[in-house]
Order: sequence, then structure tokens, then C-alpha cells
Amino acid sequence: MKLAGIFGDRMILQRNKENHIWGWDDSPAVTVTIDGEKFSAECVDGRFNIVIKPMDTRLDVDIVVEGSETLVLRDCCFGDVFMLAGQSNMELPVYRTLDISQEIVDKADYPYIRQYRLVPDNDYKPLDEYKLSSDPWISAVPGEIDEMSAYGFFTFRHIYEKTGVPVGLILNAQGGATIEAWMREEDLDEELELIDENYGEGYLPKKVAAQYEEGNKWRERTEIFDINEYASKIPADTTDVEVPCIFRDITGSSWFYKEFEVEGDCENAFLYLGELIDADRTFINGVEVGRTEYMYPPRKYPFDAKILRKGKNLIAVRLISESESAGFISDHPYYIEMDGVKTDLTGTWKMIPECRCGINPVVRMAVMYPVVLYNSAIQTLRGIAVKAFFWYQGESNGEKYIGYDLKFKRMVDSWREIFGKDVPIVATIMPDYINPQSDDISEVPFGWREIQRQQEEAPSMVADCYTVEGRDLGQPFELHPQCKVELGDRAAKVFMEVLGIDG
Repeated sequence: MKLAGIFGDRMILQRNKENHIWGWDDSPAVTVTIDGEKFSAECVDGRFNIVIKPMDTRLDVDIVVEGSETLVLRDCCFGDVFMLAGQSNMELPVYRTLDISQEIVDKADYPYIRQYRLVPDNDYKPLDEYKLSSDPWISAVPGEIDEMSAYGFFTFRHIYEKTGVPVGLILNAQGGATIEAWMREEDLDEELELIDENYGEGYLPKKVAAQYEEGNKWRERTEIFDINEYASKIPADTTDVEVPCIFRDITGSSWFYKEFEVEGDCENAFLYLGELIDADRTFINGVEVGRTEYMYPPRKYPFDAKILRKGKNLIAVRLISESESAGFISDHPYYIEMDGVKTDLTGTWKMIPECRCGINPVVRMAVMYPVVLYNSAIQTLRGIAVKAFFWYQGESNGEKYIGYDLKFKRMVDSWREIFGKDVPIVATIMPDYINPQSDDISEVPFGWREIQRQQEEAPSMVADCYTVEGRDLGQPFELHPQCKVELGDRAAKVFMEVLGIDG
């Protein structure tokens, strides 16, 4: 017997609504027992779908599933379930916000705020072949909270504190996802040919994987120098450059160097290299202390202080630029910290090119294809009851903004056909953002502003839609602002007003 992936220990189901528990078994029938009440269904073609009547709030329930074998789901609850959908800013984990949220996170201990991370099966195939990923429910407690959605935790800690009702978060957000990916086929007027072109189990994942493989080969071609040699000392023929800075026409690979002084022994050492475009391998005194394979994460590299020596020390950064501009993004921290003492690393560095080549073509991720997430991440949840949707998306539509508002309405309408006409949606208005690689970095681009405008006006087009103001929470040249505490405070206030709770 196998249950759909969302059903497991510590899961939370929506209280006061009908729920379904389904899976696959070769027995004639399967029975679910909850607090002594039994619910059964026959297996048809090896599949069962058991209807669970509405239950009131319950904590620490063991759910017993009996068929060809007996499964016990431990420590389950009936509370309020929320679907968090969108792209990377909804997905962004708590640990990516610790620069400004460390104190709150260190004190957090909310065992009844839990999260299931839906990892979609991004493909084009018959709907009955999609399955929910078997990922565990985690809680907002030490040791687990770092991986939770920052938006989700910082919002629903307030809701839980006010209601005392267990909170279940279905984290259904995918970095880079377009709104079209979340829509059904009949609601779209464009790019539908991509469905037929890529239909067939495994075809789309293989296509995307092949693009990534080509990208890896491109990166391999940028490796010309002896890494050990160039990581250990400053070569001849370097030029002085100022950091932070975005450099033009450095497509390929380059090395950047910075010397710093150490006066004596230290026990704890940490390197913060802001944010870089695109990928880096970073060394101190020839020892690799960190690497990041793409442009967005902050470069936060703790390292063994034993590699430091008294006097001059050397940071060497091998930077890969996949487009025509790359470098060290401004308005981010650049420092090395030794036993709590920070040394600023901005200013003059030395640079030498390693390889110059054509650009590395951008991969179109599967979550940028139309309908794919509607099939793999919405339809697959049919039978799961939710209290509300929370939506944070739009970044991937900044250059495709015309008609975003109508697409949003159609998307919400289609979701409500599955989850219920009465399910409200809370949508975030995106924070301001300027791409540091743009030719004009003086103002937020027109397309981005258009998405924000349409998001602000969404309640006039979509019933039971509420917005959270995020425009002022942007950070310069930062696609993933860490200000999720303030954003969560605002989202909680909006939703508590919907519930009629005094915030």
C-alpha cells in the first residue's frame, strides 16, 4: 500500500471541511480510522479515495490506514491549511533572511506550524500519471525552521498566536515560475503549441536537462588556468578594479584578488562576499572556502580560521560570467569577519581574465512552460481542503506584463473550481527591483511597474482577493529581499482582517 506523498507523519488537514485520503493498494478496500471513527472505500484498479467527513480542531492524532498492510500516520492535526504559491520569493527559506531575522528565528518554537514542500513532477503527460512528492512535514522548531518558507513562517506565526489553531502550509512555489505555468490550457491564448511539442512522459525534463548539460559544457570550456596556482597567488599582468562593480564584456571566466591583513590568531572566521554574477569559486590562501553555482544567493562562507596566517592573506575569486555583464553587485555587504571584528573588502581589487567566449544560452526551466504547474502542482492536490491561497509571483512576467491581470483572474477561477468557490486569495504586490545588469539602473523598469499596478488592482477583478503592499520593501539590486519579517507582519494583518480577528 502506498499513500499520496502529502499524507505522512505530522500532517495537518483542514478542519471543518471534507477531506480525502487516497493512494494505491491491491486489497479490495481500505479503511481509515481517526479517533475511533472509520471511513472506508473500495479499491478500483488499484486506487482508493477515502472521503473524510469534516472534523473539528484536533491535535496529536494518529491516523490508521488499513488495507493490504497497516500504516499509522503519527502526530497529525486538523487545523487551518494554506497553499503558498508563486515563485522564488514565496519559496525563499528562512535561512536566507537571517541577516535581519536571526533574533526572531533563534527564539522560534512553533511545533504546530508545519509545512509540506510540494516538489512538482514537471512534465506533459496524462493527468492521472502525476503524483505528489513524498516529502516530510516539517515544523517551525529549531533544526527544521531554517528550511521553511520565510514568507509563510513570518506570516503565520501571528495567525497561530492569535487563534491557537494548528497551521499547515503547503509550500507550492517554484523559483522562476511564470503565471502561465499555473494556468489551465483552456484559459491561455499563447504558446499552447509548446504543450504538443513537448508532450510525452519524460520529454520535457530531458529537454531541460539537455540544456543544462550544454551549459555545463560551456562552463568547462572556460577552465583554462591551473586552479590551484591561480587560487594561491596574484599572477602577473593583473589590472586594478574597484569593487563592487558590474563589468561589461567579461563573458567567460575571470579571477579577482584582494589582500587583507591578520594581526593574530582567531577562532571564528566568516567571509561575506555580497552577491555575485554569476557563479563563483572562492579561495582564501589557496583553500576553497565556498562556491555558488548561480547569481542570486548571498555569498556567506564560514571557514576554518586555521587557514589564516599572521600578516598578508589572499582572497581569490574565480567568477563565471554567462552573459555580457557580471561582477560584484553594489549595495550588498563585502567583508571578512574574524572573532566578531569585520574588515571591509570594498575598494581596489586586482583582476585578470581567464577565458573570453560567447554567452551561455539561458535555460528555459520547465516551470516557465504553460500549464505545467497547473497539472503537476494544482490538479494533484484535488481532494486536499484549504482555507486560503497566498500568492507571490510576477518577477518572471516583468517583460511579459500585458494581460497579467486577466491571467490572474482566470488562474484563481480555475483553482476555485478545484478547492472551492469560497477560498480567498491574498496576493503580494512585488517589491521594487532593478536588475543590476541593466543598461539603465536609475529606476524600476516599466514592465515591473505594470505588474505591480495590475497586482494592486486585482481586488477589483477578483472576488475575495486581498493585497499585501510590498513595493517599499525592496532592497537595491536584490531580487530576493530579506525583508520577509515586515512582509509577513503585513500579510498577517491583512488576513486577520479577512477573518475578523483583531490584529
